[in-house]
Amino acid sequence: MSGLFGTLNTATSGLLAQQNALQTIGHNVSNLNTPGYSRQRVDLQTNVAQQVPGVGQIGTGVQVGGISRMTDPFIMNQLMNGYSTTSKHQALSDTIGQLEATFNEPSETGLSNQISEVFNAWTYLASNPEQAASKTMIVQTSETFVDTIQHMANAMKALKADTVQQLDKAAVDANSTLKQLEDLNHQIWQASVRGYTPNDLLDTQDQLVNKLASQGDIQVSKDKYNRVSITMDEQTLLNENTRNEIMTVTSLNDSGEAVLSDKTTLTAEAKVGQFVIKSDNEGTAAYQPINLDGGSVKGTQEALTVIDDMQAGLDQFAYDFATAVNTIHSNDGDEDGIDFFTVSEEGSALSLQVNQEIKENPSLIVTGKSLNNEIAGDGSRAQLISSLKNTPINLDGDWYNENTMKINSDVNSSTLFDSYNGMVTDMGIIKQQSDNMLDTQEGLMALLEQRRESVSGVDINGEVTDMIKYSSAFQANSKVLATLSEMLDTLINRTGV
Repeated sequence: MSGLFGTLNTATSGLLAQQNALQTIGHNVSNLNTPGYSRQRVDLQTNVAQQVPGVGQIGTGVQVGGISRMTDPFIMNQLMNGYSTTSKHQALSDTIGQLEATFNEPSETGLSNQISEVFNAWTYLASNPEQAASKTMIVQTSETFVDTIQHMANAMKALKADTVQQLDKAAVDANSTLKQLEDLNHQIWQASVRGYTPNDLLDTQDQLVNKLASQGDIQVSKDKYNRVSITMDEQTLLNENTRNEIMTVTSLNDSGEAVLSDKTTLTAEAKVGQFVIKSDNEGTAAYQPINLDGGSVKGTQEALTVIDDMQAGLDQFAYDFATAVNTIHSNDGDEDGIDFFTVSEEGSALSLQVNQEIKENPSLIVTGKSLNNEIAGDGSRAQLISSLKNTPINLDGDWYNENTMKINSDVNSSTLFDSYNGMVTDMGIIKQQSDNMLDTQEGLMALLEQRRESVSGVDINGEVTDMIKYSSAFQANSKVLATLSEMLDTLINRTGV
């Protein structure tokens, strides 16, 4: 349409286009502090020109070609992977921090100090073998030592249970996120097939994907409708037709088989804390254990392994300590001797106790070479026990000679004191490495967030500038319409046409 009415349509299209642009700017400004929001931009394009004979093509105004979401897929993918790595080190650091609190080293109440107190008590007894108070002190100090070990064992047992429960909760959270993504896929598809671009829904989708990535490393792809498909360890979690369920191995039965949180027993080999994908295989539930490389779940699983190692190490230390003291105190199980400690080979830390007979009658403590304490003032056996603190021994070898009552030290082995300190040191190294990796990753994430913000973030100064620009254009188009109105009034009312 040419002429005044054609110009009227052109000005109207400009007015509507600027109005849409201003509305989008208002949407951006309103979401200035909304987490995960990506800045939107109106894409304006010219209408198809009108062909006028003898004149040529005359423009017919402007139209909104769409509303673009300002994102960089490369940066978004880096952020997703970054969330996975950061969460892994954060979870590992947090859990190992709780484990360190269990050991409470170095401190006056830590086990290393209790070990020193026990050996100091044996040294004092060696110098005062006939004092009843010295023997009573040995019993009391040893009971404090035992109580400390049992407290640590119980604390680690509780921490392990809490960690497994945390992994089970992570699976529940992941399933909830997958359900939300499945619903979003349907909503996004409905909008896309109608020719719309659901920008706000895509922002929500990215946030949920990042949330899932922070729990475990995932692989993400999108179809032409922007529906996401997600796999974990090459196992399908979500696509346009399927949503599978994540479960956690919470325990092992007496046969060593993995038991899931719903009490299902797996035939496949799996460890406690491991994730398992439950899928529908032609009406039959199928279970596939998966291995993760990143995410908070991986960090928690690694922490669970450290807890298991520390539990095993504490059990071994308790057993070795009791065995070494008992071997010397009873002269390697002599029928006239008596064990100072009682301990089981399994669960040694929790089963360790001072022999009840000795607790009731401290005079049964053997101080000298004679197992019946026949030689007055002889503290040689007590002195030998006290030397265990600094003598490297190999309990699997022939380390004690019951005839000469001498210790065959092994320079290639460690002392009882050093074996415990080695556990604490190993744990400290793991914590320090995790903290260092976390600091590095957090610096990288800050850089990636800045890059994302530069592309997708709302710049209030830029939005105000655009608002002035589009507002001026809106006023100009309004002026055109006002001028056209006057021209039409002249044409219709003031001429004889």
